[in-house]
Amino acid sequence: MLTLYIQVLANGGYAMKHWELEHNDNHMRIEWNGAATFNFQMPIGGQWVDYHCFTCHNIDTEQEALEHAHEVLNEMESVQ
Repeated sequence: MLTLYIQVLANGGYAMKHWELEHNDNHMRIEWNGAATFNFQMPIGGQWVDYHCFTCHNIDTEQEALEHAHEVLNEMESVQ
């Protein structure tokens, strides 16, 4: 299951986007700042905690962001 949450910043900054999903039987979240910064997060003690952060420029849409994040997840798995 994939759920998208959008947090709009009051200061006019980028809207934070979050996708919650199950990946390899683990509940996780992908956070994207609407520009170049991504965070992979897991729930610990009721809080979302970053465990992997990366940047990617030239992402224009939410779909591109999600597809790139999945590519990074798959690359991380192949290394482990």
